Amino acid sequence: MDDDEFIIGRDLLATLGIDVDRQLEQLATHRDDETSGDPFSLEADEPPAERQAATDDEVRAAVEVLIERALQHGFPPDKVDKLRLIVFAYDVWRLELRDDPPVRVPPLEVRLKEGVNHRNVSLANTLRTFDNFCVNLTNNLLT
Repeated sequence: MDDDEFIIGRDLLATLGIDVDRQLEQLATHRDDETSGDPFSLEADEPPAERQAATDDEVRAAVEVLIERALQHGFPPDKVDKLRLIVFAYDVWRLELRDDPPVRVPPLEVRLKEGVNHRNVSLANTLRTFDNFCVNLTNNLLT
């Protein structure tokens, strides 16, 4: 495996909400229509119709649904006001991906400390560490 490659297993994909079996099932039952085939030989008859961007009220309602789901999945109710403050503090929410201009931020640079060696880690430990990180980050943001 090259250093640039990272192989993701089904466990991690399931944690991210990606159902590989469902994706394969959809691929296998995909009927032949005008959007299938060689993507380079397809020609669009007309550009896609412009859709209106979601209003602030629609975005706010969608984020409120996410907050309610977080509460249903064990988020502490006494910290929901702080969560609401955090999620509405920044204009980063979208209901669909659009052709927004790119964000102007410097690229992220990651540098390993001197003397650090690469190690292979089992997926179970990685998921446990990620879960702990998410819990600690949430607690730090809300306190």
